[in-house]
Amino acid sequence: MRYLGLLAMAIGCIGIGFLAADGWKERLEILKLLRQMIYHLKGRILYANETLPEALGEVGSRFEEGRTGMLLEPGKLFLRVKERMEQDRSLPFFVVWKEEIEKLPADFPMDKADRQALVALGENLGYADREMQERTLLFYLEQTDDSIRYLKKELEGRMKLYRSLGMAAGLFLLVVLA
Repeated sequence: MRYLGLLAMAIGCIGIGFLAADGWKERLEILKLLRQMIYHLKGRILYANETLPEALGEVGSRFEEGRTGMLLEPGKLFLRVKERMEQDRSLPFFVVWKEEIEKLPADFPMDKADRQALVALGENLGYADREMQERTLLFYLEQTDDSIRYLKKELEGRMKLYRSLGMAAGLFLLVVLA
């Protein structure tokens, strides 16, 4: 029975290593999705001449379809913001945007810098003219591209590191406690 417990602890350590590695991959997927959504939002605002709530609704519903788990959240975010903007027109866009970003799940795979960039997007998006909105969207896209490049560069090494550490910790526990 003791060895079965040790084996379970070792497998748990290995699992934690694999979960940590998958967190990086999931963060990269979320950033790629957000980049794609912002490109579509830019197109809706600049070329389709839609209002911000209309554009958010179109992009949110398009990117909500066929997605599961955390990849569903960005689409939901856009739809929630659109809905709140239509319900209470007295609230400024950036207030609604920030409140809805704060409602994202605690385990949403974005780090603090990613969230701050997303909040900053909303601070300049809702009140400006089309040219300023385009610049704001382009600035966010540049930040996101930088984050994606960094993650792609680091992803392979970090995934190997976390998986190896998980396996090493599991084996260490087996040796020490056996």
